[in-house]
Amino acid sequence: MNNLPKLIISEEFRDLIRPLKHSEFIQLEENICKDGCLQPIVIWNGTIVDGHNRYAICLKHNIPFNVKNMTFSCKDEVIAWICKNQLGRRNISEETRHYLIGRQYESEKNILRSKNPNGYNQYTDPKSTKKHTPIKYRVSPSRHTTAQRIADENHITHGTVQKYAIFTKALDEIYKKEPELTRKILSGKYKISHKNIMALSELSAEELRKINKRVEKNNLPYMRYSSTRRAIENKPEEAKPVKLLRTPSIKDMPEYDPDSTIVELSLTIPSWISSIKRMENNTNLDNVSDTAIGELENALLDLHSIIELMLKRLREN
Repeated sequence: MNNLPKLIISEEFRDLIRPLKHSEFIQLEENICKDGCLQPIVIWNGTIVDGHNRYAICLKHNIPFNVKNMTFSCKDEVIAWICKNQLGRRNISEETRHYLIGRQYESEKNILRSKNPNGYNQYTDPKSTKKHTPIKYRVSPSRHTTAQRIADENHITHGTVQKYAIFTKALDEIYKKEPELTRKILSGKYKISHKNIMALSELSAEELRKINKRVEKNNLPYMRYSSTRRAIENKPEEAKPVKLLRTPSIKDMPEYDPDSTIVELSLTIPSWISSIKRMENNTNLDNVSDTAIGELENALLDLHSIIELMLKRLREN
């Protein structure tokens, strides 16, 4: 182990990369132990850019590895490269995809700003031998151009890129206060819209910890924002008014029917199916906003999860 290169791990770089599931890590470990570390670990100034899991496995089992040095002018260039590299992978959640696009956009804006802080070009630079152009005609790095290029790469609009950048900033604020909640959002375990992310980012660390604990206790594959809204608002459950009714007699009691709730649900489900088919036949999804699609996706995922649990119970009986 003493002969292996010692590399630096940046949490900021590492957290941009989707963590492997336990089964995926075990499989990678078995492959490396059997065949060696076939892919080089990408580094910048001795810091790992890509290959954190391979590095950990090689250290654990004292397996030699190769490194690939990459040249970047600054940290923002590294982040932009990592984001673009991760976006090429298929096994990332939609939340992670949105975050990476927003983070890449913000990093590339920073790179442009550092290269040309005053917005000069060859015609406006005071040091240039050419005639100086009035300040109102100065050309600064175009945010629109950067957003449009990233949009084209990801088959979305430049406005969507800028929306994802807002989502990214809000998520970074949450990460500073409660990192685990951010990871749950990016993994899809905590479903929340872009609009509600903004409100979440303004909460205190203590409030975010309460929400994270509630999500942690949830046994379903994911939990929606609406399920934690009362904890966020910190409002007690409103007491329902009590109606004074006469005490029912035995004659008033309906005959118990154990099938009633099942029959009622069976009669309701066809209307859901009809609504879904009507939406599918009459709606052009290309014209629908990402927010509306996201809300529908979350609702369908909730329904799918409940259906799976119900089918499991029915089959066990």
